[in-house]
Amino acid sequence: MFYKAKVNVSHACYLNKETLHHAKDMNIKFKKLLLLSLTLPLPLLAAQPATVYGVLDIGVTGGFGSHIAANPDNPDIRHNWGSGNGTDIRQNYTSRLGFTATEDLEGGNNLEIRLEGTLDKNKSFYFDRQSYIALNGSFGSVRAGRTRDLINGIASRVDPFTNDGLVQDKILLAQQAGIGIFRISNSITWVTPTANGFTGTAQYGFNSTPTGNNAIKLLLTYDDGPFGMHAGIDRPSRSATTDGSFTLGPNAHNLILGTFYNFGSFKLAGELIQGKRDMNAAEVSATLPKEDGNRLGWITSLRVPTTNGEIKMVLVKSDMVFNKYGIQQPIREIGFGYEHYLSKQTFLYLQLGLEQRSNGGHWHSGMLTRF
Repeated sequence: MFYKAKVNVSHACYLNKETLHHAKDMNIKFKKLLLLSLTLPLPLLAAQPATVYGVLDIGVTGGFGSHIAANPDNPDIRHNWGSGNGTDIRQNYTSRLGFTATEDLEGGNNLEIRLEGTLDKNKSFYFDRQSYIALNGSFGSVRAGRTRDLINGIASRVDPFTNDGLVQDKILLAQQAGIGIFRISNSITWVTPTANGFTGTAQYGFNSTPTGNNAIKLLLTYDDGPFGMHAGIDRPSRSATTDGSFTLGPNAHNLILGTFYNFGSFKLAGELIQGKRDMNAAEVSATLPKEDGNRLGWITSLRVPTTNGEIKMVLVKSDMVFNKYGIQQPIREIGFGYEHYLSKQTFLYLQLGLEQRSNGGHWHSGMLTRF
């Protein structure tokens, strides 16, 4: 019930030795997950044809302001906007290509397999976004494999921008307080059935930190019509690494509390983030800065519908952001955007972000389409 496919995406991705290396590495991990399918009765191995889906986000991006740096190795993460003061083809993790297949196991249960990779003209294509097998039923959904970090990904409930890039990178940095990760390669995730608007999710990552530590993440969401709330925690995350780069210690954690309400004429959302570092831990190098303590950051957003689109605004504030050298770099950013709908699947966008601390900014413009 698992088929190999040869995919060629012209000018967007290509296969080379690096691709095959990543694919081989992920295939080894994924084979372990697929052993479950080999224990199923033979009639169940005739899976339905896989569904192909994707997103293409094509555009240009640029930066302005004397403090914007084009060097990707610049230690100030507030300046990592790719093209510096020039313009370039938009690069982000919005564009993707994925395959999903399900098999009915009867009794209301089904088996799901999903593979998804990033489309980037500067990178080889492999399944770097998602590669998991899931069992779905009355108990909810149990997923094993590579998927998105549970706490990191919940920022989408307050982020007004459909595609990644403008302020979402800052939201995620504030969200994780320097702790979270974007994808967890070896994880077990359980999503409970929804009851009276409440849904619980638990995620456990095996060897998901640089030093091989495990991580646990818990999330509770509530949705009732136009109103929603969510609360979550993740710990531990990162400990000291062998190369001496910046880490947070084994007792670091995040606490988040968010809400949104759709008033019809506009939608308001917000989130509080408490991030704690653990720089006094024995595992952390004594040469790194020792700033520690609880810091409260926040994200708030506003979405206003128009006749053929939507106007967006977001504010992000976090003091718990640090580069890999341990230098504290508080974020104060405001973002604006507009999306003009061409159809249900395609829209044009224009986005502008301004960072208060560095007196710099960046902009994105382009078109996004789903298929």
